[in-house]
Amino acid sequence: MKAKELITAIEAHYPLTLQEEWDHSGLQCGDINQDITKVMIALDCDLRTLKQAIEAGCDMLVTHHPFLFNDLTLDLSKPTGQFIKLAMTHSIVIYSSHTPLDFVSMNEWLIHQLPVFDVQNAGENEMARSGILEGPYSFDEFIKLVKEAYHVDTVKVAGYKDFISTVAVCGGSGASFIDDMASFVDAYITGDLKYHDGQKAYEQDILLVDIGHHAEVIMVDCLAEELSTLGVDIVKAESKDYYEYY
Repeated sequence: MKAKELITAIEAHYPLTLQEEWDHSGLQCGDINQDITKVMIALDCDLRTLKQAIEAGCDMLVTHHPFLFNDLTLDLSKPTGQFIKLAMTHSIVIYSSHTPLDFVSMNEWLIHQLPVFDVQNAGENEMARSGILEGPYSFDEFIKLVKEAYHVDTVKVAGYKDFISTVAVCGGSGASFIDDMASFVDAYITGDLKYHDGQKAYEQDILLVDIGHHAEVIMVDCLAEELSTLGVDIVKAESKDYYEYY
């Protein structure tokens, strides 16, 4: 299979027309006419992941987060320059689907980790998903449920609800959607919340639960399954969180 054939298959489901203006999805580097036989799926596009792909004998790396968010430079003293040199030296084609994947599947995958029904776009927001819990759950029950669903030992919480019946989810950094969520769900699960985002929880009477950005690692298993029928060997990266929690 040529790299461009795999890219065509990905973009048929996750078209680049869906990406946000600030995003840098698509081909990151490499020859799209190159033959590929082994593809690694990973959350992050960084040196540690690229080295995994090389060690596994992969000739293509497909990630969620692009590396082109960094300054594009061929300065080999810089991480981006080192990354490009390593990828080109080992003839690895690198492709990222960031906000296109977010729009189509990421939050579908995430919300269905919870016992929910009537899943739909969260109001007018086309990226986040909302659903009705098979509950309601008390506050303590809900926090326990979230930890188990997303395999995290700790969560950051702002606000309080005696019972939670409706929930919305947006993987990654979803603070900009808090105002949208507050009017129609009891709880909003996302990542990368800052101090004053917590203030909104009390002002708008919504429970905010920060599960961290790394929860998006769910895409490794899910995308690997989607691509498993395309006739190439699929390898799943060990996409560890950058942070450790004590």
